[in-house]
Amino acid sequence: MAEAARLIRTSPQSGAATRAAILEATVGVIARQSLSGTTVERVALAAKVAPGTVILHFKRKEALLVEVLDHLANEFERARARALEGAAEDPVEALKRLIATMFDPAVSAPDKVSVWYAFWGEAGSRSTYLERVGPIDTRYHEDMVRIMGELIRRGGHEHLDAEAVATGFIGVLEYLWQEIMVEGAAFDRGLAQRTALNYLAGSFPEAFARQRRPTDTPKG
Repeated sequence: MAEAARLIRTSPQSGAATRAAILEATVGVIARQSLSGTTVERVALAAKVAPGTVILHFKRKEALLVEVLDHLANEFERARARALEGAAEDPVEALKRLIATMFDPAVSAPDKVSVWYAFWGEAGSRSTYLERVGPIDTRYHEDMVRIMGELIRRGGHEHLDAEAVATGFIGVLEYLWQEIMVEGAAFDRGLAQRTALNYLAGSFPEAFARQRRPTDTPKG
């Protein structure tokens, strides 16, 4: 047993590459089996490693699940931050980049979206989600309120409320993410982006042009 452990530790497949492979495999297992149905054995099979290798890297299933959530949360936060760079100077382009990022398969692949909702939806894991992801969600909401407030100011839309517009926009994106879970690979990411942009065009027509479907033809 000691010799086997030594070989695992010194194998070329060990280290960062193996750890990343295990995390990726766990995302798929959670998407198919739910959090409660995810086991070390299933993860090991999906990652093509021995169960002992999973334990070597993550000690226990609960730690593995938390690390998967942290991994996805950090990936989302980095992508979101990049999209919103320069939002104070050009909020319109920042929101366009954010929408493109939200529907980039690298960020919102069906399995990844399923993991987000697994943590949120299963009562036993919701506290973990709120603890790990809650601060990110709060910053995201605050950023959206600030950006919507700037668009309201620039466009002279005093009748609009930044909090309400931001909450509605986030709600549209959340609904579309849920559709990714339902439709999987068939999800129309182009249509999703147009839908989100059309929501913004309803509030800020001077900043966001109405998006037409490829089959639409202008009248007149």
